[in-house]
Amino acid sequence: MKIKLFIPLFLALVSLASCKKEIKNEEKVDPTKELFKVSLDLLIKKNDTLHLYYGQDMNDDYTENSSIWLPVEGKETAQKVTFNLPEDVLPIKLRIDFGVNRENEEIVLNAIAFDYFSKTFVMRDSTIFNYFRPDESATIIDYEKRILKRKDPNSIKGASLYPHDEAVKGELEKIIK
Repeated sequence: MKIKLFIPLFLALVSLASCKKEIKNEEKVDPTKELFKVSLDLLIKKNDTLHLYYGQDMNDDYTENSSIWLPVEGKETAQKVTFNLPEDVLPIKLRIDFGVNRENEEIVLNAIAFDYFSKTFVMRDSTIFNYFRPDESATIIDYEKRILKRKDPNSIKGASLYPHDEAVKGELEKIIK
């Protein structure tokens, strides 16, 4: 009699335990895994907001509708910040504006990375400028130290980088395919 009671009880416990494992596995799924990401490794000392513009066609203008604002906490050490592009957006060109806070006199840009699924392309140190160029009307760059500065300290317009179109487009296309 005890064996007849034990078997159903044992099976019920096993099925409950396996349900818990399934729930735990579902919780570990990264919801941003399928999004295209642009990550910056930078030193920005004061709180600010960065702005990434993206285009899905080379003829697209940079517009607010195709952009992402990202608040960044200022730190005394380098940090990684990541823009997650909207679902189903695969960019072909990118522009990066480095903040609106005039108190950030300079920003050190160590790396830019593009990530999509398991593919990654990273630009480090001075190779960044093989892919991006400054907006000369608003940006001063020390290429050796990768320091970006606002050209006019009183201007609301901060430092920004525009793509060398074909170089960036080529790397973006490699990641997307």
